[in-house]
Amino acid sequence: IDPHARICSGTTLGSHNHVHQGAIIGGAPQDLSFDPETSSGVSAGNHNTFREYVTIHRATSKNQNTLIGDHNFLMAGTHLGHDTNIGSHNIFANNTLLAGFVRIGSRVFLGGATVVHQFIQIGDFAMTQGNSTISKDIPPFCVAHQVNRLSGLNTVGLKRAGFTVEQRKELKRAYSILLNTKRSRTEALAEADSYTWSSSAQILLEAVRAPSRKGILTR
Repeated sequence: IDPHARICSGTTLGSHNHVHQGAIIGGAPQDLSFDPETSSGVSAGNHNTFREYVTIHRATSKNQNTLIGDHNFLMAGTHLGHDTNIGSHNIFANNTLLAGFVRIGSRVFLGGATVVHQFIQIGDFAMTQGNSTISKDIPPFCVAHQVNRLSGLNTVGLKRAGFTVEQRKELKRAYSILLNTKRSRTEALAEADSYTWSSSAQILLEAVRAPSRKGILTR
């Protein structure tokens, strides 16, 4: 931990975490209704890197934590708002900003200066272009850009993760049925349910089926 970083009370860090200059982990949330006497914190796993001036706010509710998994790389200026829940093996490029209660899976890449609205969910293996503005959920395996625009599957990320040609073809077919369509979500799900899918494509289907507070991106 750099001597010019600050680890606030209520923060727990696992092993082999690197906290760089100016980072502040566990500060009070930017919530006007928050009681500073609330006992809450930040809990991070192992092998995370928090680069210069990363800020991570503690949870808003008593005995709750903002959660961070393992092997995440948060580049300079990244901000995680209160009550965020981050999986593992994620990379957030410089000045990525997450509002409160954002949920992000694992192996997600957020391009520099991506801004994510509160309560948004971003699925595993998703990716955003730099300067993206996201106020709807991003399905797993997908790429988003600009303002709530979906541009296809994260094929490069899937290849690097070891997805086979067959798995990628099936995900492409599922994506076409579920997300690259002008039909209603009910109609798209009805067609998708007529097929038998492997586990990866089933994850995409269930993400589209799940209730969404903000709505889910489609192409």
